[in-house]
Amino acid sequence: MPFSGKISPLTIQRLSLYLRVLKEYAAMGKVAASSGEIAEATVSTAAQVRKDLSYFGSFGKKGQGYNIDELIEAIEGILGLDRRWKVALVGLGKIGQSLIQFKEFGQIGFDFVAIFEKDPEKIGKSFNGIPIYHIDEMPRVCEEETILIALVAVPAESSEEVFQRVLDAGIRGILNLSGRCCFKPPPHAFIKNVNVAAEIESLSYYLTHF
Repeated sequence: MPFSGKISPLTIQRLSLYLRVLKEYAAMGKVAASSGEIAEATVSTAAQVRKDLSYFGSFGKKGQGYNIDELIEAIEGILGLDRRWKVALVGLGKIGQSLIQFKEFGQIGFDFVAIFEKDPEKIGKSFNGIPIYHIDEMPRVCEEETILIALVAVPAESSEEVFQRVLDAGIRGILNLSGRCCFKPPPHAFIKNVNVAAEIESLSYYLTHF
């Protein structure tokens, strides 16, 4: 579902939060929700909720709020969650193993279908039912499986080399869990960095000053 204009990454993050809250409401049997209710549950404001949604169309009715099922369907389409995505993991260390076993990925439409490694003791085996390949096989496997997303969990010192190999294999979306990243992907590809240390430092800041 294409949209014109540049959408802030923060808006996309908030849409993901809205979706989770809406699914909780649906599980509770709620039929409609106001922008104020969504805002309160996501630590946002009603105006921000309405603004975020307005980038993608007109939703809800004044005085009646949003139909929850309809808004869930709309946001899933916006986020590309109206299809299933095949995902590769690069690096089966402790972080990689935890990611593979995280059940929510499958519940929201992301299926791990391949693991890539350099460790000869792991190659040719499987983990959690997912086959482990040598990293040199990445282009072939990604083409055969139509894999467009990879989670990279390798040591930081080898991450840039791995990013290039992942992109060369045809993958367009990388979730980087390897720490600091200065690698600039081509225009058709995207790297999302997850820095756990930075996140916990922000918690330290809030605990110190509030």
